[in-house]
Amino acid sequence: MRRFLSILLSGIAIWAASPEEQRVDAVFERYAKADSPGCALGVLRAGETILAKGYGLADLEHRLPLTPRTRFYMASVSKQFTSMALLLAEADGKLRLDDGIRKWIPELPAYADAIPIRRMLDHTSGLRDYLALWSLRGFSNESVLKEGATLSLIARQQALNFPVGSDYNYSNSGYLLASIALRRATGKPLDAFVNTRIFQPLEMSASRFQSDHGEPVPDRAHGYHLRDSGWKTADVGFDLIGSGGMYSNIEDMLRWARNFEKPVIGAALLSALQTPGKLADGRRTPGGYALGIIEKDGTYSHSGGAVGYSTYFLRVPKSGLTVVCLCNVGGAPVARLAESVASIFTGQPLESKEPAGPRKPAAVAWKAGEMARLAGSYWSEELFSVWQFTERAGKLWLQTDGPELAVEPAGGGRYRAGDFEIQPKPAGLEVSVGRARGIRFSRR
Repeated sequence: MRRFLSILLSGIAIWAASPEEQRVDAVFERYAKADSPGCALGVLRAGETILAKGYGLADLEHRLPLTPRTRFYMASVSKQFTSMALLLAEADGKLRLDDGIRKWIPELPAYADAIPIRRMLDHTSGLRDYLALWSLRGFSNESVLKEGATLSLIARQQALNFPVGSDYNYSNSGYLLASIALRRATGKPLDAFVNTRIFQPLEMSASRFQSDHGEPVPDRAHGYHLRDSGWKTADVGFDLIGSGGMYSNIEDMLRWARNFEKPVIGAALLSALQTPGKLADGRRTPGGYALGIIEKDGTYSHSGGAVGYSTYFLRVPKSGLTVVCLCNVGGAPVARLAESVASIFTGQPLESKEPAGPRKPAAVAWKAGEMARLAGSYWSEELFSVWQFTERAGKLWLQTDGPELAVEPAGGGRYRAGDFEIQPKPAGLEVSVGRARGIRFSRR
């Protein structure tokens, strides 16, 4: 009997969580609930998986738990795979990263002659971001976005955010165009190319790029965001790949992480993938952006966020550590979560990369006649869209192709409507939002 108890107690000791795992569990305590979405986590050290688990639910309707095999929409963490695909195609002699993008996509405006593929991958191209452009049309992150319509939208832009190579501004447009260039240069769409050249050799059998949001994804975590009335489903309707579009899970992402330590594919390309670019004046790309990966103080990372998904990939080579955090909660603080986990295993604090929220601007009063001067109808050839400003009940309203927005003065002759910044011009308006600057509207 004593021998049996000894064996039993030994088993309990073997299966008890380590002190590090207990601290990790505390980090994810808010997500470890039986009635909410949450996060899956994976930790790799010296090439070995030392922790892989899930917290919360993958599917609230069917009460399916999150596990290391649950597939998530990876959002912008997809970009490093797109970049590796372009590097592999260059090594094959199919294209060059220094090719002007119009060599492969001639329907773009003439200014794109000066944009090499490389500058699209490190976000120094100046291209306006297609998500920002679609938002000006009234589309949201939950809208269905198609490649053909999005390419046409990018091609209608009459200017860049800034001269090529002079600045840095994150733009999903460059990665979408890069995926199209890859298809035209190799004869294979990105999903097929990556599957053959990356996923299969690394045995990433749960990973895929998906250009049809209607296709079933086995073992998928549905995306969710929290509203006043509770959790709401927030899955992705994008049919765009390159800038995003990849599904994967913890187990596969740790296989990808091992390739950085013991390369199976692209050994000669990993340095290029992780080396920050340079602006035209020789300065390092602001923020340390390389090709789908950000280098900062010897760490390599990238985040992703889309509707109800938040993802993060973090490597700390000097500690031989990789942390992957995948959440089906929109806006989850994945960088802070991953860095907290890394700190537990390295004993070294990491600075959180979570961006600070925007400051609420001070209120500005309307001047007499100001609403009437702005009211009217405006047309943008670049967006192929009509904006209508209407004065009603002492307020000014903007109707785009989406929901009606209240317009407020911002001072200095400028106005705000939601996230849009509006500047009246002699012949119409100039509008900016986030990653798209200086969109032109003419008064009708």
